[in-house]
Amino acid sequence: MTTLCSGCSGKTPSHISGSCMGKPSGTLCGASTTSYDFKLCDSCSAALGQCTWCQKPLNNTSSGTTTAAGIVFAYATDTDSGKTFKMSVSQQVHVDLEEDSWSGVEWAIDYNDGGLHAQPGVFTADPNNYQYGKRKFIIDIRQAASGQTGKIRLHEVTRTYYGWYGQQGGQPVPNGKKWSCDVKVS
Repeated sequence: MTTLCSGCSGKTPSHISGSCMGKPSGTLCGASTTSYDFKLCDSCSAALGQCTWCQKPLNNTSSGTTTAAGIVFAYATDTDSGKTFKMSVSQQVHVDLEEDSWSGVEWAIDYNDGGLHAQPGVFTADPNNYQYGKRKFIIDIRQAASGQTGKIRLHEVTRTYYGWYGQQGGQPVPNGKKWSCDVKVS
């Protein structure tokens, strides 16, 4: 049975079969999928705890998505605030948060526990409408986090810019949005 996340459950898949891109044991699965749109077969979806369509984590499990450098990461968005990700040392959590570049506010790191290292966010504009886009934060799980549960907090701040007097902005926005997650490290 196909397992989809809440974001993909309303989509209509094609009726053309595809191939699984899952790597549950480190090698490409390659089994047939019931739709060309699905990135995982049912067994890889269950083994990795990921959505069959987009590979987002399901039920607070870690993701098996891998970067070009071979680093396993979990993917999180605005709707994943408050979740706990089960990860291992040397893995990452990639957080993409929606942002309106004309609003005068941007997402920034508020807090991260020792052993978790949050890299400053990078904004990528939507190519169809440059006003909107996503700010990506990458959280590295370092050796110091082993066996612990760490917390990451992000919050909205006034847009940071550089002028004649140096860096301006970066102050917390009163009643601004907040995002957080826990990372349980094994």
